Amino acid sequence: MILKKRSEPPEIFQLESLIQRFPLVHPLFPHWTEKLRRISAGFHGEQRVDNLWSEILFNLPHYLIHDLYIQKATSSHQIDTVLVTNRFVLLLEIKSISGQLHFDPQLRQFSRTNKDGSIDGMRNPDDQVRRHEGFVRNFLKEKKIPLPVVGIIVFTYPSSIVSSRPGNRIVIQSSGLPYLLDQLAAKYPDDLLNTRQTRRLADQLLQLHMDPPLRELNVPADLRKGVLCGKDCGGEMEYYWRKWTCKKCSRVDRSAHFQTLLQYRSLINQTITNKEFRHFTGIESTTTASKLLKMANMPYTGSYKDRIYQIPEEIIQIESISADLESI
Repeated sequence: MILKKRSEPPEIFQLESLIQRFPLVHPLFPHWTEKLRRISAGFHGEQRVDNLWSEILFNLPHYLIHDLYIQKATSSHQIDTVLVTNRFVLLLEIKSISGQLHFDPQLRQFSRTNKDGSIDGMRNPDDQVRRHEGFVRNFLKEKKIPLPVVGIIVFTYPSSIVSSRPGNRIVIQSSGLPYLLDQLAAKYPDDLLNTRQTRRLADQLLQLHMDPPLRELNVPADLRKGVLCGKDCGGEMEYYWRKWTCKKCSRVDRSAHFQTLLQYRSLINQTITNKEFRHFTGIESTTTASKLLKMANMPYTGSYKDRIYQIPEEIIQIESISADLESI
């Protein structure tokens, strides 16, 4: 049973928004696009592994928690997948990295050799798994739960060639996950928890989860303003006759400013005032801006003149949007 599904990392929308608002010739554009490519590849690789679970026949009581984020006082743990069974707890560190991969257990280095012979140094996934294992083991010890904890590294690309292993760490291709689960079930044959206790443990781990904070970007001052059209166009939209119309492709969207508010949240601030909204969207009328902000149905503090809106992660378009717009 899946207790927590995986959602798209907020960094993807953040970087897509940033890229949309800067020209291709901007000096940081290649850096942003490469970062977006890496994060998107990692997410899609994790999704491919997630899809494998639906094909696996696993007879033990078990619960899946995808993308578990735990914030501690001075550090955090972001575990790609946690499998809680009545015999063991399995932690997955999922990597979408191609090329020839080398673990150096003495220097604790991890590197990739590309086709052209160049070498990239990367964060060692074995060290990441060790940290997660230590945290979960301590958690189980505090709860007096005698389950073994197994951390593994899963590579999602068939072109990933591991030339040296990190000690005794289990390293597999994602296609080998069903076989590994059979091995672990055979290695740990004793039922240490009943089904109710297994579910309680999974729930206790899930209660530790919190949404990771959005990474702050050093957004350049020359950020492009305005309400922009969709990804395929990117033209600036103008608001008149109760709707947004793209100057470039003539596409009409009555709630295009919702997306702009989310972009503002991811790039600048999670709160916004009427003045800031007008500056960012190009709306000149204070009254029109106020009605558009109200239509977004966002929580706020302050009176009418000094109102501060809290932009949520998702802005729900209310069914009466058309009726509301009639008055704008």
